[in-house]
This record gives sequence, C-alpha cells and structure tokens, in this order.
Amino acid sequence: MKNIAVIYGGNSCEKDISVITAMQAMAALDKNKYKVFPVFWNNGFCIPEDSANIKVYARSDGSVIGKDATFVGDNLYVIKRSKLKLLAKIDCALLCTHGGLGENGALQGFLDVQGIPYTSSGVLASGIGMDKSMCKLVCKKLSLPILPYGALCEGESNEIVDKILERIGFPVIVKPANQGSSIGINVCKTLEELETALKTAFYYDKKVVLEKALTDFKEINCACLRKNGKLYPSTLEEPIGWREFLTFEDKYMSGGKVTKSSAKRIFPAQMSDADEKKIKNMTAKLYSALGCKGIVRCDFLIDKESGEIYLNEINTIPGSMAGYLYEDRGIGLNAILDVIIEESIKEFKERKICGYSSKVLQYYANNNTNACKVSLKNV
Repeated sequence: MKNIAVIYGGNSCEKDISVITAMQAMAALDKNKYKVFPVFWNNGFCIPEDSANIKVYARSDGSVIGKDATFVGDNLYVIKRSKLKLLAKIDCALLCTHGGLGENGALQGFLDVQGIPYTSSGVLASGIGMDKSMCKLVCKKLSLPILPYGALCEGESNEIVDKILERIGFPVIVKPANQGSSIGINVCKTLEELETALKTAFYYDKKVVLEKALTDFKEINCACLRKNGKLYPSTLEEPIGWREFLTFEDKYMSGGKVTKSSAKRIFPAQMSDADEKKIKNMTAKLYSALGCKGIVRCDFLIDKESGEIYLNEINTIPGSMAGYLYEDRGIGLNAILDVIIEESIKEFKERKICGYSSKVLQYYANNNTNACKVSLKNV
C-alpha cells in the first residue's frame, strides 16, 4: 500500500476549486491501494480534522481546523507542541492545487528538493503553462496557431498599449498573465473599456496579456496524459457559455468543468474528423514539447466564420483532473489517478542525478589557500 499526500488549497484565487478537486480525488482513490493523507495548504500545511466535509473549508476567515504539518525530506510530520511526530513516509504527492504557487512550479520545486514524486508537470513546464505570454511564445516556436496578442507589464507606458492595439485592433480580450478560471478577464470594444479592464487585470497580476478577441467562436477542450511512454489525448468537449467568454461562474457554479453532469456542454464535441485529429495532435505536441507530466488540459478556440483553430492555453493541473473528458471511454477518475501516480513514481525513480567528483576544495584546503581570494572569473 502506497502513502499518498493529497495537497490542495494554496494561495490562489482558485483555492475553492482546488478543494473540490481534492475531495473528488480522495473519494476516487482506491483505499485498497493507497493510504490517503489530506494536506491542506494555506499559510502552512495542515491535516484537516474532517477532510471529507466541505463545510470545513467554508469558514469566513478561510482557516481550516486541523493539525499543523510539515514535510522533512519525504516524510510527513504533524507538529504538536513544537515537536514533530512522524505521520508517514510519502510515496507520492497528488497535486490538486490550481493556480498560484501550487501550479506555477513553486510547489513542484519544493517537492523536488524534498525528494517526493508528484503527479503534475515539473518546474519548467508548470511555469510556462501558468504564464500565458510565455506559453504563447513557446506555441509560436512550435508553429501552433495562436491569436495575435501582446504582453504588458505594470507601469509600462501607454505607447506600448497603442502599439499592441495598432497590431491587433478591437475587440480585445484582457487577461492577467498568471491567473486561471477566467478571473480578471474582460472583453473590450473601446479605449474606455480597455482602461477599466487593465485596472482589473493588474489587480490580479503584474503582467497582462492583450489578445485579439473573436466575436463568433466556440471553445473546445482536450486533455492528455502519458502511460508507458505513449500519449493519450481525451475525447473533446465543447463548453457552452452565455457570454463572450466563459466566466468563473459558468465553469464552476452552473454545471461546468468541475462537475460531470452538465447541460452547458456538448460531449463529445461535434466537429469534423480532420479538426478533431488536429486538436488532439496539437495537444499532444505541446504536452511533449513542454515535457509535461500527469494529466493536462488544453483549451482551444474555433472561429466559426473562418473555421480556424487557435490554441488558447494549457492547464497543467486541470479541475477534477479532467476526468470528465475520459468518462465516455469507461475510464473513471480512479483509473486516471492510478496512471498518474504510477507514472510519477516511475519517472522519479528513472530520473538522472549526475554528480562529478571534484578535487577543487581538497586542493585549496591542502594548500592552506584563503577561499575568499580565489578567483572564480571563469566559472
């Protein structure tokens, strides 16, 4: 039996969605295979008293009642009266953290240092996937189709905005570069609307993306995971929203991506075999190029007038682990969790840690050399 630390919460605006994903995952994990340790992450780690009760996470101050916890190496401890009590040696961390430090590579780097396998993409892929402008740069290099866009950092002059508008024109969609779930996003048709939208986006991030907004389009989602070296793109879905883009409420509070049953999606998505194949190939191409791990979801936009397909973004830790995109194949969330846990442990064992036996320190120590005066100009 493997010890699995399910990490969720975090400092993100998507913390609530993280809790839902974690609750779904913990309910789906096979208790005959895994011993599950819920680890809620707020200001620090804690083991909630009743992790399966959603009311535990709905306190007005955002706090969760439980035992403080920490990781030391691959061991999980609870903290009691300033002393550490060993809870378990962790075999794998199942990451259910959406956005913020839980998805941008920070948590992944922490787990790398601790020596704990984890089920999401690594530091580099996570960082690129989280930053919309960086991800678009990679897509351009891979010749993956994206909409015209420009990036703007807080405090930069209006001249940069003017140059971006000259190139892409109105309507424009404004997005915080490192947020998900449509948080802080607005579509603008005038300069006045753009000014307000920029203030909103900069409230959530120090960098924003201005992108050409399609006026008549549909969104298509495709997940992908790897098993035994082979990539498996999911069945495609078309979420249905009532606005110019899917809002947070469209996605999560009216039968959207987090829930399985939904009147606001078409599943499988209706399109030509050629377009379906193209989307699946683009998803697999980006997954492979970034060196992703676990399960990801790529979101696409299709211009209804031209039929052009554009890659919108990649989510390296999708809500509900994108399990709803495999359900038509008879593949449940429990099976997906089995795959990503097994793959993460396998990849961790196969990673290359190369060392080099240097004699530099012994040389200077034996010659009584002052290390502060050693020149490192060629390093």
